[in-house]
Amino acid sequence: MYDLKKIIETEGPKLSSELIELIVENDKVTEEAARKRLSRLKDPISKIKGLFSDNQIFFYHKKIYRKAEFYETLIEMLELSGKKYFAIINSIQYHYGFIDKDRLAAFSFSPTKNLKGHKRIDTMIRELIELGVIHEDGKKYKLNRLIYPTENHQHSKSLEIAEKFLISQFNDWARDIGLTSYHTAKYYSEFGKFSWAYVSPSYVSTLVKYNKGKQVPAFVVADILIGNKKNEGDIDFFLKKIEILRSITTMPTFLPFLITDYLDLNIFKKLKEKGVIIALVDKIFGYGYKELIEALINSITNAGAILKNNPQDYLNLMESINSLAIGKTNNLRGDLFEMAVGYYHGQKCKSLNIGKIINFQDKQREIDVLAVYEDKVIIAECKGYKSKIKKKELEEWVSEKINLIRNWLNSNEAYNQKAFVFEHWSTGGYTVEAIEYSNKLNPRKYKLEFIDSNEMLNKSKEIQSKKFKQILKEYYLTDL
Repeated sequence: MYDLKKIIETEGPKLSSELIELIVENDKVTEEAARKRLSRLKDPISKIKGLFSDNQIFFYHKKIYRKAEFYETLIEMLELSGKKYFAIINSIQYHYGFIDKDRLAAFSFSPTKNLKGHKRIDTMIRELIELGVIHEDGKKYKLNRLIYPTENHQHSKSLEIAEKFLISQFNDWARDIGLTSYHTAKYYSEFGKFSWAYVSPSYVSTLVKYNKGKQVPAFVVADILIGNKKNEGDIDFFLKKIEILRSITTMPTFLPFLITDYLDLNIFKKLKEKGVIIALVDKIFGYGYKELIEALINSITNAGAILKNNPQDYLNLMESINSLAIGKTNNLRGDLFEMAVGYYHGQKCKSLNIGKIINFQDKQREIDVLAVYEDKVIIAECKGYKSKIKKKELEEWVSEKINLIRNWLNSNEAYNQKAFVFEHWSTGGYTVEAIEYSNKLNPRKYKLEFIDSNEMLNKSKEIQSKKFKQILKEYYLTDL
């Protein structure tokens, strides 16, 4: 009789369909008899149900549970027979191991609301968390490092910022040509019980329908894939959503767009065959946008090295943004402000790190700017928005962030002999209560500095950069 336990232990995890074929072939029994044998498998063989098509079951030896071999085979089997789950995993891989919780659903083809015949995305995420495939990481989901060991938080962040910028540009384009109305767009929102990066109603007369005399608008929906070479698996989530919605007879008219920077010919043809409108950034927004997005992603990903060793690249990036997207850069202001602060420190410090993630005492924090000088370490918190910083936000910064980072610095031999300076940069300034609170702070073991717009201009004079001063005034200090 075929030794199932031995084959699973020696060859690794297998799906029930493959095991049934092996039993039938080797023991010359019916498929029904083979299924009964599988149902009787017990410890040390374990099983996972509910993730695979055709009610297939994943069998594995318990000694490899949550080890690299377990996850490697599980992902392979999901790609083969659990495509909805694989789409979730693949989207996080595409974003270098991290993705915002609010954005993940848009990169899947699982509904956010109840839809007959489909499992909801929140249920699937919970199942993957229980298996240790993905983890909750603050406001993000991240892949288990055994699955994706090359995670890159800063690269993931660069994709997020570039995507957000392009979706905003897409909204401007759609409004300007009259395809959608002003103030109707929603980002990472629901249409047809699925999440999309962009959703907006359209009242173009040839697209709207009427139901019992009532006007039913059409909808413009869009997803975005940039910054990576795409394969056919990367676009599956998008095409599957469209396929499902088109099968629902009561669905309003909708126009699906894919915003992207590059597609090979095979993928391009596949999308056109499915009736997708391909929004190539150079074609829809203008010549030079593709290079701008590449520069933006590269600059954020490698911000520390660029600002320290090639600071002119940062100035060139800001100039390109201003020339190509003039008047449409508000959503980039805050996202790139830490680079402005990094530019200032990069002119003076020995080493520079932007967006560094630290894990210490079972807690995680992101450091906007870490600048190491000869005699001190400067940790800068960067807030590049118009709104004033409130007292509560400063209290949380001091109690939750500074204390942990200071303990981490003290544990590190490269830093613990230097003075610690914590800077808080705010282009919008501070409320009266926040200023009163900051004036009362007088820590003995580190120094605190609060830098508003006037102080920023003073600091720009220190490094004698007219271009940097111009950037501060144009992007962050417009009221001065």
